Amino acid sequence: MKLLLPDPMADPRPVALSPLEEGLRGPDAAALQEQTQVQLKDLESRVRSCMATQVLPERYRALEVLLDACLSAQEVLVQDPLRRPQSAMGASVRLA
Repeated sequence: MKLLLPDPMADPRPVALSPLEEGLRGPDAAALQEQTQVQLKDLESRVRSCMATQVLPERYRALEVLLDACLSAQEVLVQDPLRRPQSAMGASVRLA
């Protein structure tokens, strides 16, 4: 008989890729998340204001990319995958 067992994990959380990610795992995560969201909202507002002016097409495309990145970052912070329980992150399964 084979049992389905999760793979053993040395560290349940992968290594942080940036100081922001490291901070979002720390004791001040909620404050850092809020501060980062405020900064991203401010950046979004400034980018939208700039896009509303007459800019060259190349500059407008660059601003669109920046706006997309800003909105994506805000979405990631709202989803907050760093503080999800390990069971919700989808542990891999192996046959024993």
